[in-house]
Amino acid sequence: MALSLAACTNEGAPSPSPSVQPSESTAPGASPAGAYRAGTYTASAAGKNGDVTVEVVFTEAAIESVTVTAHQETEGIAEPALERVPKAVVDGQTLAVDAVAGATVTRDAILAAVESCVAKAGGDAAALKTPAAGGEKETVSYEADAVIVGAGAAGMNAALEASQAGLKVLVLEKGATIGVSNAAQAGGPSACETVVQAEEDQTVTVETLFRYMYDYSHSLANAGLLRNVLSVSGETINSMVEAGVGMYLRPDNYGAGFRARHGFEERGDDRFQPVKEKVESLGGQFLLETAGKSVIMENGAAAGVLAERSDGTPVEVRAKAVLICTGGYLGNEAMMAEHFGEVKINPLGNTLSDGAGINMVVEAGGVLDRNWSIIANEFAGANQKGGGWSFSANQNFKYAVYGGLMVNREGERFFNEEVIATMALSEGGEATLREGLYYSVIDQAYFDACREEGIYSYLGSPENWYVGKMTLAAALLDQNEAQLQEAIDQGWACKADTIEEAAAYFGLENLPQTVAEYNAMCEAGEDTRFYKDPTFLTSVSEGPFYVFEYEPSAWGTLGGVKVDSRLRALTAGNEAIPGLYVAGVDAGSMYTAPYYSNEGAALGLAMASGTWAAKEMVQYLAG
Repeated sequence: MALSLAACTNEGAPSPSPSVQPSESTAPGASPAGAYRAGTYTASAAGKNGDVTVEVVFTEAAIESVTVTAHQETEGIAEPALERVPKAVVDGQTLAVDAVAGATVTRDAILAAVESCVAKAGGDAAALKTPAAGGEKETVSYEADAVIVGAGAAGMNAALEASQAGLKVLVLEKGATIGVSNAAQAGGPSACETVVQAEEDQTVTVETLFRYMYDYSHSLANAGLLRNVLSVSGETINSMVEAGVGMYLRPDNYGAGFRARHGFEERGDDRFQPVKEKVESLGGQFLLETAGKSVIMENGAAAGVLAERSDGTPVEVRAKAVLICTGGYLGNEAMMAEHFGEVKINPLGNTLSDGAGINMVVEAGGVLDRNWSIIANEFAGANQKGGGWSFSANQNFKYAVYGGLMVNREGERFFNEEVIATMALSEGGEATLREGLYYSVIDQAYFDACREEGIYSYLGSPENWYVGKMTLAAALLDQNEAQLQEAIDQGWACKADTIEEAAAYFGLENLPQTVAEYNAMCEAGEDTRFYKDPTFLTSVSEGPFYVFEYEPSAWGTLGGVKVDSRLRALTAGNEAIPGLYVAGVDAGSMYTAPYYSNEGAALGLAMASGTWAAKEMVQYLAG
């Protein structure tokens, strides 16, 4: 997959949030709620990936300790909340614990469980929720040669390149760790001419990757920019490996014809820790839980960034070169609606990325490019009724990418379903995004086959279904029957004796006619509507019947600021703004819509664009 995230964020659509600090309303060790019933109590509350369980020890006068005893939260993202929230509760004797950027859902779960324990112990939870009053905070000032907003794929590599070139670098990161970005969770980047490829004699040339990606973009991407960024993608990988980042070469799962995609040996904080340590050893600095707010502009040129710590402290960084790379706008529902309509897109990636960086550049005089899209989920469908999607989600989400019969809310086919089975990340994801709400329709034979032998075998192990062969040959939905009732109870699944009954449940008016026409095409072995490969023509004829309601889901967003081939932000008149650079998915001109069809494209371009932007900043500062 292109981004292949293995974990979801712990956020909804956050605004900059304070770090975990004890409340000053009560001295540590004293309870504002009066006496408790001394003892040890346990309780659980729903986190992002499952229940979070705490054990709380009370004396008659205080909360003595809080321990998280069980959780399923995302490694590399939830740790700050898991470590700091219990301590803050005890130190401040309070439930008014501030948010942890990137792990707010985890924080809320811990506090909800502690609140239950307080109630069991006879305490006054309402009193413990009263926050302390805070005063106005003084601005903290810094100076650097270059300030980078965002410690994701682009930001980390820009910091590494710029530091190694001798620049004094300061990196602002909204999250509580460097492990919250999509880059820290994703499967791996696409790149060319790397030491990793050379070790396996699988070198992909810049020409090969450029031709593949630019041809796919149909000139929507900036050709000069794409060529520049790909030209340093190998250098980017090599620098990371040299710094101590473990990487390996992944197989060609999508039939591109070459092995450009790399994998990481680590995930979360550990993935880019060697890069962070290298940057810091060269004099660079990272300010975590510090969100960029605006670009300082003087005489038409970028002169630094105004930011804010999560505790509300204003921060001013003076620098003659500014790089914005905050990871897109997946966490901004208003921006998502502006570009994709009132469609529920279940977020799988980092929702701390809320479009702030894009808006900062526009406010500084930049403009937006026009290639808006998403990096779609290639593993399954999703539905907010079922809690979205994760790798441990209900298996009945999977039929969305198997190429069987799919219909829109009128009960009519709306595209060639083969596309989502072969290119779910790009064209398939785009088709379902256009519909917003879509339905998979299968019969009992299909349902049983997915559990007992797997979809690839059921379709005859087709050699021409390359993605299926590489990713689904051994995949069984061995829990689909056990998990069905949960899906029905949540309202996104229906099991019915007749197609008419299933159609009525979801209001799919034309479904009976669609199924009849589809079955006729399956019997004839020819799709006369959308010309789907006969491999995927499986009839819906043996009841009972199953219908599953799906919504789009996305690892990240595409579309952002218009930049030139040097990653400089452009004005409406196509003039470069001096000192202001944009990289990663904030840079709209580097990507295409639909998303590229080669795996790891978004992450690879983001990482290499950080390297390219740093080189440009070095030249700019040299005069």
